[in-house]
Amino acid sequence: MKIRFAIAAAALALSACNDTSALEALEALEARVQAVEDQLAIQRVITDYSAHLDARDYDGYVGLFTEDGVWANGNTRREGREEIRAMLEGLFGEVEEDYVNLSSFHYIANFEVDVEGDEARSKSRFIFFMRGEGGAPMPELSGQYHDRLVRTEEGWKIAERVDHTVMPTPEEWVAEIEARGLNSLED
Repeated sequence: MKIRFAIAAAALALSACNDTSALEALEALEARVQAVEDQLAIQRVITDYSAHLDARDYDGYVGLFTEDGVWANGNTRREGREEIRAMLEGLFGEVEEDYVNLSSFHYIANFEVDVEGDEARSKSRFIFFMRGEGGAPMPELSGQYHDRLVRTEEGWKIAERVDHTVMPTPEEWVAEIEARGLNSLED
């Protein structure tokens, strides 16, 4: 906020000078600040995705997607907030009001964000940890998210997320989920 105020004050001062090169420099500075704000906002969406998922906050999770947003992994594709929410409910069931996740969490890293106007592409890596023997965190699943995001009136939203499972393979992970007696993405 302070940066925007400083830029606005500089703009007023420079507009009184009517110096074209100074105004161009100010416009370039505004564009750079906007680019940084966009990147940080997109990284926050990606981070919030995992935080909402780990907390089983279905409303927060689906709210990160556009109304017609897509979540995909292999042959599984969910379109729109209702289908995405149904997928979460199928995987995790109903969540108690004061739920605290003590069994798993996601770690997100290696953000790559490219913004072009009101659209962006991003890639990020994830590792999913679950409680292991003796309560130790054990990495269970890793992969990469490929996202297409759009700027909306409410901020940046995920228009499409493709979840590329790397280790174990998608087939190995489905077998592990079934061996634990959990629902798979296909349920």
